[in-house]
Amino acid sequence: MCWIRDWKTIDGEIVSMEKTVLMEEMTWREIQQALENGKNTAILVAASIEQHGPHLPTATDTIIGYALAEAVAKTMGNALVAPVIRPALSHHHMDFPGSITLHLKTFLNVLEEYCFSLRDQGFGHIVMFVSHGGNADAVKAFLPGIAKKLGRTLQLLYVYPLEKNIQSLQEFLSAKGISPAQAGVHAGFAETAVMLFLKPELVNMEKTCPGLTDEAFYMPENIGKSKMDSFIHGIKSQSEKGILGDPTGASADIGKEIFHRKVKDIVTEIENNLQK
Repeated sequence: MCWIRDWKTIDGEIVSMEKTVLMEEMTWREIQQALENGKNTAILVAASIEQHGPHLPTATDTIIGYALAEAVAKTMGNALVAPVIRPALSHHHMDFPGSITLHLKTFLNVLEEYCFSLRDQGFGHIVMFVSHGGNADAVKAFLPGIAKKLGRTLQLLYVYPLEKNIQSLQEFLSAKGISPAQAGVHAGFAETAVMLFLKPELVNMEKTCPGLTDEAFYMPENIGKSKMDSFIHGIKSQSEKGILGDPTGASADIGKEIFHRKVKDIVTEIENNLQK
């Protein structure tokens, strides 16, 4: 990846400016200068390292998390991206080799110390979202307590999985002839399409196959129960190959639209809720 560099002298030292919004690709001087220039919001994503069927890499949620965070930060214009948290809560994938999980207490400790580090570095806002659904409930439940510990000097905003975005994506995919059961919630059509847009070299479409496509599983009144069953008994109890959905026929064009809709909805949610 090639970035256009602007250069500036800080304390007699020449450093590159704005080559990236990913903090781990920046020097401490570049981060310091970005903060001084008003980039006082840190984007923090909780992802995972876990199986994604026989056709997607175990880093799928991490790759998507980085891409979403980078696009959101660039759209906002005043944000940097903290290193994505992974692994995280993936107990329900541990029947598949390559999946790595943390205990809940460990994950929460990591999350809390991330937030304290970002606060102490001078960020005034932390915006958090998840790119792995298995993290969502824990983050939603425990982040308010972390925010309280951080104090009033920093605003910690959690962008929940957005019902508006879910509905928008279902309508878009339905217009393309793709049902919720085919789109899926893990390694199905939707997630595979996004990966074909972001990292096609890591997707093996020859290995795609239908997973769990029982329409009842994806009905709004059942999805909570189905999700809990997956957490308790493991994804393998629902799908032998670890796919919830049907990735066959996924395309990068559809993945691009899904990705950009997610970015737009996340940015809108931030703009509507982040204190100035």
